Amino acid sequence: MEWIRNNTFFQRTNRSILNSEECDPQACYDSFKGHWHQALKVLQRVQQLPSHDDVLGVVNHLEQMITLLLYDLKKTDRHCMTVNSSKCLEYLLHENVLDRLFEWSMKSGRYTNAVRSEQIKFYDTLIRHTRHLLLEHNSFLKPLLKMLNSCHQEVFWEEVNKLLIDLLNQLSTLLVQHPEYVKLFFVNEKKGNRFTIFSLLIPFVHKEDATGMRARDALLLCMSLSKKNKDVALYISEISNFAVLLASGLSGLYSVLPNTIDDIGVPDWHRFTPDDVNEINGLLYFVTSLEFSNAIAQVAHPSIRKQLQEFLYRGFLIPVLGEALLQTNIQEQVAATAYLELIIRTVAEPGLLHAVLQFLIKVEYDGQRLLNILIQRIQSNDMQLCLVSLALFESMIDLNCEDLLLELVFKYLQPCFHLIMSQRKMLLPIDPLCPSFEKLLSLAPNCSQLLESDLDFDGDSGQWNHLKHKQSLYGKYYAYLCDARNKIGHCQKACLNWSNGYNGDDDILLNNEEKSDSLISLERSSGYESFSMINSDDIKEDHEFWQISSNKPRRVNINHSFEETPGLDEPPSAGPFLTILLDKLRVFMSNSIYVNLHLTGLISRLAVYPQTLLRAYLLDHNLVLQPNIPSIFEIIGVIKRQIDDYMSRQNDRVGLIKYAQEVLVNREIMLVNIRRYHMEKTSFPRLQPQESNESFQRNGPKRKSLTIPSITNIFGRRPSQLETCLPMVTSSEEVQINSIYPKFNEAQHVALCAVLLDEWVKELAALAQEHTIAQLASLMN
Repeated sequence: MEWIRNNTFFQRTNRSILNSEECDPQACYDSFKGHWHQALKVLQRVQQLPSHDDVLGVVNHLEQMITLLLYDLKKTDRHCMTVNSSKCLEYLLHENVLDRLFEWSMKSGRYTNAVRSEQIKFYDTLIRHTRHLLLEHNSFLKPLLKMLNSCHQEVFWEEVNKLLIDLLNQLSTLLVQHPEYVKLFFVNEKKGNRFTIFSLLIPFVHKEDATGMRARDALLLCMSLSKKNKDVALYISEISNFAVLLASGLSGLYSVLPNTIDDIGVPDWHRFTPDDVNEINGLLYFVTSLEFSNAIAQVAHPSIRKQLQEFLYRGFLIPVLGEALLQTNIQEQVAATAYLELIIRTVAEPGLLHAVLQFLIKVEYDGQRLLNILIQRIQSNDMQLCLVSLALFESMIDLNCEDLLLELVFKYLQPCFHLIMSQRKMLLPIDPLCPSFEKLLSLAPNCSQLLESDLDFDGDSGQWNHLKHKQSLYGKYYAYLCDARNKIGHCQKACLNWSNGYNGDDDILLNNEEKSDSLISLERSSGYESFSMINSDDIKEDHEFWQISSNKPRRVNINHSFEETPGLDEPPSAGPFLTILLDKLRVFMSNSIYVNLHLTGLISRLAVYPQTLLRAYLLDHNLVLQPNIPSIFEIIGVIKRQIDDYMSRQNDRVGLIKYAQEVLVNREIMLVNIRRYHMEKTSFPRLQPQESNESFQRNGPKRKSLTIPSITNIFGRRPSQLETCLPMVTSSEEVQINSIYPKFNEAQHVALCAVLLDEWVKELAALAQEHTIAQLASLMN
């Protein structure tokens, strides 16, 4: 179309019309008719193909007509508009202008697409200003449908594609608002009715430019329309290949991602940041497609969502991602685990989350469940694999999904085999004094208190007087209490509709409430039935994992519901997840400081859950466990003794502790400043005050989408990303950046462990106190 746009005559005449604001409506109407008569003379010529000048003339007249029509329509109130409100519009319909134009365009040879572009613009303009009004007029609807159907399976140049997608977007928006007109856009074919608008959008689903984004917006509108119109839902799910296209597209995009992340050069890299997504070859396209697929599953008819989840599950997750996770090469395992974690964050809202959780919990490889394989990798001697595995479970735990927590924790704790017999019915009583918080604080290494000015622990009042003024890297102890209260309150709300309280009863109540949309339970993070994405007709297919609901709630003994739950003849266990976490905690002194940061953060996140079984296991030191069950209090006590024993032999232990505190604080502040600078440079929103003040923040808010970066993503920046900031800072700041990842000798490492443990027991103590307050408050309500 450049040959038309660059024509000086066209530009000059168009400009004269655009400036005709003062023109009389009658003069506007007469001019509109005159331009059509001039164009009609060209259309009525009997020569076989129009010439260049013929096409140029018609296009110019059409442009003038559009401008005049717009002027006429602007004089009419949009809310009470009729065809008779505009003489130009009435004339357009009466003279069958659009139909004559279409018939001529089909005979215009190599200029067909040029004329088609003008037709598309004409329709787009009319729909924008008249909305659904013209759909009731055959002289508008008939040529519109003919033009759209003529585009089916055609390949156009980019400008025509852009105009076509804009028109389809307009029509999709219109049909969502007025679904009664949907039937007009169905075409009868041998294999069934074809939904014209949707079929024209499908080829653009994986297009990576602005036109592709616009097409995906229109497809989402069509998907929301499928909930209102059964014919649309039927076409998408049974006639189109849309679900297959999306799933295969994800597989194809994943296949071109790097098998290893070669430029990881910082020791604490554990998840992909927004910068990684933008910089790693192909990752942005994969995430965009994944987000779009998730949005489709959220808004589409249940039959489409089920189909998409099934294709994703069987066509991408099991054969593609599953095989990638099982590679023997450690670096390939690191990359695949990081991709999986990114997928979980991207689909964290209900949509494709059901398929991902089903993949994690149900799939087995060589007789071993994938979830257990991933749990075992927390113990890996390779720090990078350990870190990405911890990050993966951080994101999984943050979903607040009962089904997932049941598999990881509660199905092992529920029978209470981890307790001695006399303790199994003593979980519910609450001690309002919460002695566990004092016990936890007493587990802080002695060496970490060397810099404290106030060591008054004589008597309860003296202890509390000391405690409320006690400083930490996080702030005063009150800061930990406030943080714990917020986290517990948020988690309580997220778990509000769980099917079970997990208070130590012998059996679990399955939520068998029948739902028309079974993902509602997942939205509420509730119910073992949140995986029941099958109809009653499918009940015979699978009983082992997918608990099929009956009409009434029922109680099921958990020992008979899960094969892996230890029976009475098996040794008691807290389950592989908790056991491996605490086994990793046992080697606290041997772990890198970065592993310990994520390890303690993950355990603390588990301790946020309000369910009695988990809270008591992690935070109640009076609980008497079976001899072979790991106790977090005993493990922390051993670590405390190891640290104190080592530090007591150091002459400069005060200096070492001070150095460790400064390293942690300075590192966090520098990372926050770099992130703030980077966000300002790229015009991202500023950090919220509460985020920027938490200098010792360990595992902050996780990204739920990839549009706004969060502060904690800075902890995973690769050297190439840090280097982009270096030229913009002072030389002293360069030295600070280089000191973010210093090499520590043995004494410095132990001092860092001491400071971290000191902070962690404060965090756990605050959680224990706030849990007690929350439970007492619930009893009083």
